[in-house]
Amino acid sequence: MNDEVKEILIDLIDYYNVVGTADDPGFVPFAAIIRRASKALERAANNSYLNSGDVDPYAMDVVGFCTNTTEIKREEEW
Repeated sequence: MNDEVKEILIDLIDYYNVVGTADDPGFVPFAAIIRRASKALERAANNSYLNSGDVDPYAMDVVGFCTNTTEIKREEEW
């Protein structure tokens, strides 16, 4: 199991732990996890594996979704 699969599983467990609670994020984060898992399966089928250093941690499909209402600055706004 590579690092990307481990990260997807951790995100899936984190999502499962908040389902049905007051902090339930809804279906959108689950859909993002499924997209990531689909991409990982596609890469595995094509035998093009990524190491954890190859995954962009700031990509929006990796970061997840924030339900916070505070304004977040974009990278070019600094």
